Amino acid sequence: MIPAKALLYSRNAILRGHARVISAIREYSNLPNQLPPILPIPAPADPNASSSSPKSFFTRFFERYSPTSQRDRIRIAELFYLAATRQASDPRWFGPGRIARDFRSRHALLTMHVWFLHKRLIHDDIDRDRALMIQEELFNILWEDTLCRIRAEGVTPLLENRSLLKVQQYTFLHLTHYDHAFTEFLNKPEERLKELRKVIWQHVLVRDEEAEHRTDHLNRLAWYVEANYQNIMLHWPNEYYQQGRVAWVNLPDFSNLLDEQGNVMEENPVHPEDVLPEPWAKNITLRGKDYYWNTVTNQVSWERPTSFASHP
Repeated sequence: MIPAKALLYSRNAILRGHARVISAIREYSNLPNQLPPILPIPAPADPNASSSSPKSFFTRFFERYSPTSQRDRIRIAELFYLAATRQASDPRWFGPGRIARDFRSRHALLTMHVWFLHKRLIHDDIDRDRALMIQEELFNILWEDTLCRIRAEGVTPLLENRSLLKVQQYTFLHLTHYDHAFTEFLNKPEERLKELRKVIWQHVLVRDEEAEHRTDHLNRLAWYVEANYQNIMLHWPNEYYQQGRVAWVNLPDFSNLLDEQGNVMEENPVHPEDVLPEPWAKNITLRGKDYYWNTVTNQVSWERPTSFASHP
């Protein structure tokens, strides 16, 4: 039996069936010459913004330290993080999407989706204090989970903190590059798309020399970032946002990708190790050991399941 504590930061869990938020961007593959729109500058968050009257010092103190408030914001942050991990671990990224299956590429995909949520939280105009505390919890969960995945890579305990610091450094660089793209080029769509291609090549594709000149591939990934930014910042209903319900835009269509010469590349299949039978999900313990969880029966197993009912 797996201890309950090991399930604290379980991933890939329960975020199916939510209403799909319609993206303002259609699929890039259908509009190869289309540019994204000029975007509005996000309004600066009002420090006193709240659904009610301004909060007193004692109200702020209570909301930060009361067990009920802490449980609520941790629950929302965990829902956000589960949504990010589920989308970032879709097997199609690493098969047809031609993204490497290594630690850094997977981490970059995850932090890309965390960044979308972070942007919405810091521009919250309903309850800024609560949003910023949820953001703190979201990043706490990210670093806890990152440490688990570092352990899963076989890093010795003496080097865990050093490795985490290194990951945090290139993670923050990654996130600030997105900030730059959506700050400096909001009214310059062509430049913004170009900047997103550079960011994706540098961080998600980890400077893959073969991918550097595959403009079609980079464009499809850049359009995904563009579409999700608009999805989360402009079209995500406040009702769902307040409940921690996230609906991402669909993954890019990776069929008929063109190489640097303009020739259609052979499609990469999904890696069999990235696919599990429904309704099983892969999770990780605090010590960095993978295990498997049946999201219907709540059964857990150290061994990889082979069918719906299997429970080794």
